Formats: sequence, C-alpha cells, structure tokens
Amino acid sequence: MKTKKIVVNGLLFLVMFSLIYFPALVFVCKVNYKGKPLIYRTSDIYTLKGGNTFQKFKEFDKNIKYDIIVVGSSEAYRGYDPRNFKKSGITIFNLGTSAQTPLNSYIISKQYITSSNCKLVVLDVYDGAFHNNGFESSSDLIQNLSSDVAAIEMASSYKNPQIINMLALRFVNSGRPIMYRDSLYVGNGFSERRDTLKYSLPFDEYENRYLPNEVQIDYLEKLLNYFNSNHIPVVMVTVPFPKEKIKEQHFVYKKIFTDLSSKYNVPYLDYAFNNYFNSQTHFYDSHHLNQAGVDLFNKIFLEDLNKRNILKSHNINFKIEN
Repeated sequence: MKTKKIVVNGLLFLVMFSLIYFPALVFVCKVNYKGKPLIYRTSDIYTLKGGNTFQKFKEFDKNIKYDIIVVGSSEAYRGYDPRNFKKSGITIFNLGTSAQTPLNSYIISKQYITSSNCKLVVLDVYDGAFHNNGFESSSDLIQNLSSDVAAIEMASSYKNPQIINMLALRFVNSGRPIMYRDSLYVGNGFSERRDTLKYSLPFDEYENRYLPNEVQIDYLEKLLNYFNSNHIPVVMVTVPFPKEKIKEQHFVYKKIFTDLSSKYNVPYLDYAFNNYFNSQTHFYDSHHLNQAGVDLFNKIFLEDLNKRNILKSHNINFKIEN
C-alpha cells in the first residue's frame, strides 16, 4: 500500500511538473527581451542561432562527393582552408566547430559523412578537446546543426536537465532567422583570421591537463570504428602549437593518439612543435593559427600526404602548384 502511494504521488508530481515546466520553458524561449529570448538571460550556456556552425551545416550538401572532409574543434575549422586545397585540385569541406569533442565528432560523422560523399576524413585531434565533457560545444551544435536527428542524439548523450532547455530552444527557434553571421566565414566550413599575436606568450599560458576525459577517449575509438566499419579512410592530425605550450602535456595525448593509430591502422601526423612556425607571426592567439600560419601548414600537410602516398591510395589527385 505504501509503495502504491509513493508511485501515485510520483506520477502526480511529474504531471504537475510538466504542466508548469513546459509552458514556462516555451514562454522564456519565445518571449524576447532586448532583442533576445528571455532564456538567454537565465544562463550563458545557451548558444545563439547562427554563426560559423549554422552557416557551414546549412551549406554542406551530403550529396556532393568531397575529396576530404575535416572534423574536429576550432583548431580544425580555422586550420584547413579549402582555398589552399583547391589550388592543388583537391575539394574539401570543413565540419570542425568550436570546442568540438570526439563525442560531437562521432555524432556528426554518423549523420553527415559516408563512403559515398568522402574519399578521406581528416580527424583533427587537439589536446584540449579531450579534456572537457563537450557540454559547451554540444550547446552550439544542438542549436545550429541542420539535422534534428543529430541534435537529439547529441542531447541524449548527456544526463543534464539543461539539455532539455537547449532542445526546446532549438525547436522554438526553428522558424526564426539567424541571430548573427560569422563575418570571417569564407565558405566550405572555413573562417579566416589575418591578425597576429599582439603579446608574448608566457610559459604558463597553458594549464596542465595531463588526464584526458575517458569518455572522450572512448568516443575517439567509436569514431575510428565507425570509419573503419563503413570503409571511410581517415588520417589523424594534430595542428601546430606555439612553442610556449608545455611539451610534456602534449606527450601524454600523443601516446594515446599513437597507440590508437597503431591499433586501427590509421596514419597520425603530429605537427604540434614543428619548427617552421613562429608564435608571433603564425598565430592570432595562444592556440589558433592565423591565415599566414594556415597557408604554411596546409602546404606542409599536403606535401606530407603526397609523400606518404595517402592521397594517391585514396584516388585523390594532387596537383603541384607552379
């Protein structure tokens, strides 16, 4: 009898909660205050509709076959310029997004990348993307992905009640125009930055993050398994870092990437501390390449892919620039 009473009271609570919570949620998502829905005033975790993420997924066409598709964090979407690849006769689309983690990349890849629309995936593996739980990037993606299925799957990966709010905001905003554009977006998923570092990087610019998030390592394996089982070739890449970054920190991650490279027979190219790159002239902040850095990195990367026969083995024609 006592158990029955607990169950009944629990159900009544859920009904009352739903009757109050969901109308209130719709209200704060729909009603604007100073040009934004009220929900944006309740927390800074909610992402605006628009920007680089919205623009690239709106532009991306799954029916077009690209030579290369890039996935990864902002180091990816600011590190591989489709214009540089086009000069070598190679078509790419950059699906990297801000703070994108392997969890995010896994869901994006399942929804958008197939053996029919991609000859080679460049999986950008940046140390920082393996340290967090992906909540920040998921907020952006849930709001701005073109696929409702991908957005819902991403939301279901978290046991956090704020995720429900993010999904509600997505669907309430579905008929609204975008709230802002990335003025630096040049197409095919890439945004350029031409400014340079205006300050010297201290040695302690970077936190020690020796322990990766095990969930993200598991999702990296799931991602590599997805590509292997669907016959999608992949190469893992770490973009150049400023020389001030703590090397010992990267070596912890490098061992993980190298071990997985061997386990899944996937090439891993590590440019983290490449001597060609100068902190002041090739970066615009403590971990992103500027356009001069991107141009140099893309040239070196393409030459390495060609030398290792990675392009030819996947039927990607490489035209050497004159």
